[in-house]
Amino acid sequence: MRKERKTMPTMNENRHTTMKISQRENQYGIPEPQIEIRLAKGAHHRMVSATLHKVAADVEIVTSVRENWIVQTESLHDGRGRVYLELADGTDAEAEHGMAMLRKLVG
Repeated sequence: MRKERKTMPTMNENRHTTMKISQRENQYGIPEPQIEIRLAKGAHHRMVSATLHKVAADVEIVTSVRENWIVQTESLHDGRGRVYLELADGTDAEAEHGMAMLRKLVG
């Protein structure tokens, strides 16, 4: 008897993924432009991780080589996570530029 292997939906099949652009401050008060990602409740951690990596890669691709920020990911619980910019200078101008780029990417 053959066992059927259950497969996870791909990102394209996961219609319950939402992304929201926002900004928060880190523990030192430096702005962190971010894309908040929410998958369906109970999403497997691998799907969350894969989604975060894909979005982070998209951010890296559209980031100019002149930018000095670092693209980071953070996996939270319950199908949530975020991709955020660790700013080099932490200025308002750099934060606004990062927010504009993320808005353009996410739409």
